Amino acid sequence: MRIAGKNEISGNIMSIVMNRDGIGLGRIFYGEYVEGGLIGEAGKLLSSVWDFGGVRRRWGNGASEFASIYGDLAIYVLRGYNGTLKGMFKVRGFGGANELNDGSIDVKHEGGVFRIKPSQGVEVNIAGDGFEIKVNTSGEFKVAFAGGDYVNSIDSALRDEGYVETRRRYWLNALMNGVDGRYLRTDLMRLCWYVILTNRCVVKNHPALRLPFNMPSKYVFRHQWLWDSSFHAIVLRHYDPRTAMEELENLLLNQKPDGRIPHEIFMSKEACRSFWGIDDYSPWTTQPPVLAVAVDAVLSKAWNSEFAERALKVLVKYDEWFRAGRDVDSDYLYSYLDPLESGWDDSPRWDEAIGMFKANPGRYGKYGKLTMAPVEAVDLNSLIYLQRRVIAKLARRLGDPGLADEYDDLADKTAESIRRVMWSDVDGFFYDAYEEDHRLIKVKTPAAFLTLFAGVATAEQAERLVSHLFNVREFWTTFPLPSVSADEKTYDPTGYWRGRAWLNLVWFTYHGLRNYGYFNEASRLLNRVIEVMSSSMTCNENYNSRTGEPMGATDFGWSTLVLDMVISEAGS
Repeated sequence: MRIAGKNEISGNIMSIVMNRDGIGLGRIFYGEYVEGGLIGEAGKLLSSVWDFGGVRRRWGNGASEFASIYGDLAIYVLRGYNGTLKGMFKVRGFGGANELNDGSIDVKHEGGVFRIKPSQGVEVNIAGDGFEIKVNTSGEFKVAFAGGDYVNSIDSALRDEGYVETRRRYWLNALMNGVDGRYLRTDLMRLCWYVILTNRCVVKNHPALRLPFNMPSKYVFRHQWLWDSSFHAIVLRHYDPRTAMEELENLLLNQKPDGRIPHEIFMSKEACRSFWGIDDYSPWTTQPPVLAVAVDAVLSKAWNSEFAERALKVLVKYDEWFRAGRDVDSDYLYSYLDPLESGWDDSPRWDEAIGMFKANPGRYGKYGKLTMAPVEAVDLNSLIYLQRRVIAKLARRLGDPGLADEYDDLADKTAESIRRVMWSDVDGFFYDAYEEDHRLIKVKTPAAFLTLFAGVATAEQAERLVSHLFNVREFWTTFPLPSVSADEKTYDPTGYWRGRAWLNLVWFTYHGLRNYGYFNEASRLLNRVIEVMSSSMTCNENYNSRTGEPMGATDFGWSTLVLDMVISEAGS
């Protein structure tokens, strides 16, 4: 597979983004520990080709570049360039950069040592929480980067750039050979499989990330997230159910004593501390509870009693946590207390709720820690309903009918409350509601379509929702399902959760349509999405809903949900 203009390449926790504005490496990442670049002059790019071996580029001034990664060993080769390369590296837990006798530079970071070895001498200057590099080069320049066990292979990479490329091709071909050939029919499908399989990584001897997992994107989001990993497992079950179960294990292992499953699990404790102000690998928040959906999907593909028992205990405790702290009015509807834990970070769904909290924070003291007025979100409660159905299903199969009946009853009560509180018959739409008075937050978003995914909407409600979905003034945009309806005053097709289109929302809606017998409509939705993604040959985090332009992080894990929809379409 060859893609013109693709600038990203990754291994284990090592990744590179080529400099888009000229010669050099725009970004080099070693997990969350080290981030830097090595930038040369701007120029006229003649060609840029990505394939399984690496990235190759040619420039109008006669220069050529090659970059490749295998595991945590990277090589960059620059030929035909006379000029200067400069780089600034930031390091978490920086313990200094030591130049060794053989020209290597050992960088001490929070997780260990990162090594850089150039083919010629470079100037190194310590600067705050990192260091600067400068090199004047002519003819040929090589530099290798290595971390973890791969530091012992850095000389081999520097002597022969093919050392890395050969191993990379063997690794990727082996991965792709594990994919059912029926699911590799198009270049887009091949790209999506590449993304979901290569986003996987291992962090050895980590206290929290104890098992392999998928980063959402190795170029932006370089640790583990709760709902991201749930989506990853849903796709990975079509590759190998055991790998899919493993994807969920860190989430189960990191459940807090009170039952909460954390929003995210950082690789770097310093990164968590700097973002959340918490001396831990996880913040105080959770994320949309998609975990039960993923557990059910994986076990439906391949039953494993041991995993099912472990997951059931975690899900029960998690549901108890929601009941204890997120339902103050005891109406079987549950609240988000922070925009980030909703997953819809800057959505206009939360604008007023944030303002209400800032105007009178004391009013919400009984909730403990929060950053907005508590919102009973329609998607959250649809997922809680499904979580309870999954708990009941697992309990019944594992021989606990009493627990099954208890959770079926809880699920019924949540479904009834969703229909009673959140439905607007005037608008024919489901909305979020404030917990304190059940006033509807009348911002139209695809969160409403999760009532179809969960199966809590009535047939009449489903019919009205479908009319909104295929309305060109609302959700039927170039890339369908903008995160805010196009007729809302806050709609911005380039806004993060304020109008961009996201594949996970498409996935929920696609399956929701099928749940209610709208098979042709589901196919129409999927075909539109495939058409737009294929036109740019990307698997990005999100897309401009008006133009279809790829946006956000490149090679984004949950966007491979398109594979699950294609497989569902084929009846597998």
